[in-house]
Amino acid sequence: MPYDRVPVFLHKRILQKKLDLERLGKLSKRKIEQIRKRMEIDFVFHSNKIEGSALSRGETELILQGITLGKKSIPEALAGKNLGDILVAQNHPDAIDIVKKIAFDKNHKITEDEIKKIHKTLMNGVIASAGTYRQYELAVKGAGFTPPPFYEIPKHIKDLLHTINENPDELRPIEFAAQVHYDFVWAHPFEDGNGRMARLLLNLILVKNKYPFVVIKSTDRPQYLRALRQIDLNDDFEPFLTYIAKCVEQTLDLYLVSDEKSVKMQSLSELAGETPHSAEYWSLLARKGRIYAIKEGKTWMTTKKTLREYLNEQKERC
Repeated sequence: MPYDRVPVFLHKRILQKKLDLERLGKLSKRKIEQIRKRMEIDFVFHSNKIEGSALSRGETELILQGITLGKKSIPEALAGKNLGDILVAQNHPDAIDIVKKIAFDKNHKITEDEIKKIHKTLMNGVIASAGTYRQYELAVKGAGFTPPPFYEIPKHIKDLLHTINENPDELRPIEFAAQVHYDFVWAHPFEDGNGRMARLLLNLILVKNKYPFVVIKSTDRPQYLRALRQIDLNDDFEPFLTYIAKCVEQTLDLYLVSDEKSVKMQSLSELAGETPHSAEYWSLLARKGRIYAIKEGKTWMTTKKTLREYLNEQKERC
């Protein structure tokens, strides 16, 4: 259980940005809807890509929009693609809607039937056992743990539901969401779709606590899985907490930047020349979450303001 905490500097930064977003309240309904649609497409694409989907983001968007490509229907446009990949992409929006409905109801307590319903909606047509627990022992390739025996799954889900509904350890929202994600993946209650479900439940907790829906990017898959493995092998929750917190921060910035016309993201290699430090130094701080930065491909991007604020903070400490 994550008695570790999100690093103080990162936690403070996120709280300030969450407060900034709440204070703004200026985004038009049209802009909010644009961001929401973008986030949904990104979430579905990346969540499935992490699990091995061969669909591109563009193909995922076509499926979610339900439109035709020229005179071809979507199935024709996606000829040769795995049917399971197509179906799980199609199913995702309905599963997300269930999660949001639960999250937006302040007093709602999620039930075992709802966990099964989300899974059935998500994996309908993909696996025959959608919505029902696995009935056999399971080994997770590359994981540092062995899921519990299938006959213990109802007990573990009961415990998980108690955690989700009561937050007995009084964890802060990001730590709480990370715990629920990890506990669900560890229980691995279904034949397939456990990772996708864990990312949906992560967002259920975040949205319930007035955070925006976040995306775990497929490009971060090695870091994401490595952080989970650190918990399995060393009981070290800090890397996973830091990673999830950075995902939350990136989403907050997406909304905040949408309300600012002058924000310009630049590569650390471009910006480093105007500072006393090298690009490698700034990259290390970005990887540790010490400064806000996003990764585009293999390039870390941030703003002049971010580096200036960090340097000023260091001066104040001297």
